Amino acid sequence: MKARVLLILFLALGLPLHAQTSDAPMKMGVTIGKDSSKVSGRSFPKRLFSPKGAWGVGLSGVYLGASGSDSNVMMLLTGINGGFRFGRIYPMATYTYMDNQAVGLRLLYMGAKANVDSATALGLADLDMSLSGLGLTLDCFGASAFHRNWFGLDDKGRFAIFLDAGLSYQHLRFQSSYKSLSHRIALTFSPGVEIFVMNFLSLDLSIGLATGYYEFSSVYNEAGERTGRSNGFHFGTGLSLLDINFGFHFYL
Repeated sequence: MKARVLLILFLALGLPLHAQTSDAPMKMGVTIGKDSSKVSGRSFPKRLFSPKGAWGVGLSGVYLGASGSDSNVMMLLTGINGGFRFGRIYPMATYTYMDNQAVGLRLLYMGAKANVDSATALGLADLDMSLSGLGLTLDCFGASAFHRNWFGLDDKGRFAIFLDAGLSYQHLRFQSSYKSLSHRIALTFSPGVEIFVMNFLSLDLSIGLATGYYEFSSVYNEAGERTGRSNGFHFGTGLSLLDINFGFHFYL
């Protein structure tokens, strides 16, 4: 009987002791290392923003639209009556395989439409060209795998900048008086900023900084006959206003 009572007391005292020694979740914003440069001597603390094992789903994109009547563009086009619409949407999922390091999959749809009811292109030697009745349509579907690296900015884990490096495939269809079908494989680098507005919800803004891609295109006339094709490598750097993305991310 005494042995049984002692065993019960031992177990009762051991339960809180086990709870105290269990692993506690790491606090966001704590320093997990240091980025340093031997050349410059500068160093920056690594602050935790996304812990290892975190899953996330998100949606980002951009929409631009404009219309005008009897307007000009840099004195190259005059008397413009028309407008354009451009939109891009990215559903995505991420997995943080290491603190502040994640891999993800992103799907893409992009569309653009433009119509010019009337306009005049100013040429050389007083030779002007009418662009009336011009219509353009662009549709694009694609997918990309990307890697994201966060750099935490505060000790609460609410603010961070990040860099995305992604490899993508895109199928583009451009149609005007002719039709063009293109296949594009691209490597892109996009910096951005992410801000937590709730415990599990963040907003992010990114912009394309550099892109390199290989594209293969075929051109078809109105009868559906292929009239030409082209392929080649392209590379460009600089801020692109058409590659701005704003969205939200929900972490599970």
